[in-house]
Amino acid sequence: MNKNALEKITFANIEKKMHAEEFDFKFINELISIFQMCNSDKKQKEFQTRMYNLHYKLPEEFQDQETCLKIYKVSQQWIENEVTRLENETKLPWEVQTEDIQKLDEKIRKTQLVIRHRLSEVVYDLIN
Repeated sequence: MNKNALEKITFANIEKKMHAEEFDFKFINELISIFQMCNSDKKQKEFQTRMYNLHYKLPEEFQDQETCLKIYKVSQQWIENEVTRLENETKLPWEVQTEDIQKLDEKIRKTQLVIRHRLSEVVYDLIN
């Protein structure tokens, strides 16, 4: 694991990159707020390592269904647009992309799909 790459994974850099990629403002605020609330300064290295190893998995902060439903409600249109973009990019319907979380509500599945995919891309861009 590259130490310099890890140091690039900060809340500020993730937020800056999401703004540059034109993520929904409310979506960005929710994600950063949740990350900051769940990850104290003492856990920063752990957070950086988890994000470095994300690879299209959902961060533990977003496993909670209520959290995802709240994010969906504040950014519904943007999330729906991102789901469509992901379907076009991957050539797979969102239902196939979320087969591992089928038992959850559709809104939660879509939110988790967008979070894990787009956040993985953000982190990948930061470290490369």
